[in-house]
Amino acid sequence: MPAISVERTIGATKRAVLGGLIRYNGEKLGRQKHRRFAISLREKAKIVGGVVGEVWMSVLFIQFFWIEERFRGKGHGKALIGQIEDQARKFGAVRSYLDTLSVQAPEFYRACGYEAFGTIDGYPGGVMRYWFTKAL
Repeated sequence: MPAISVERTIGATKRAVLGGLIRYNGEKLGRQKHRRFAISLREKAKIVGGVVGEVWMSVLFIQFFWIEERFRGKGHGKALIGQIEDQARKFGAVRSYLDTLSVQAPEFYRACGYEAFGTIDGYPGGVMRYWFTKAL
């Protein structure tokens, strides 16, 4: 009989779960486009900001986005978001989504044309998590 175990390292379980999901989705949806990519902001050779995302099927998921404090408020963020959206369109994406916390950047994403479609509360200090989407 199978047994459930709690693991502190996730490598083997993550690979097994991801492999299972890929096989299952392939059976149900056929082969789908999947691209991971990143856009960086550099000062000389040093990365001072960037955005990481993936296009699966026809939707961009922006996974990570960060800019060093001294480069914020100067248009670099909107430029990075614009670049990842442009690249995603080249890969066939027609929509984008992301999540952010209330202490991070919800107003920034609204200024980039994103609309909130869901929230979760319950984080310490009254922090909320927001999900945003945008048609590309």
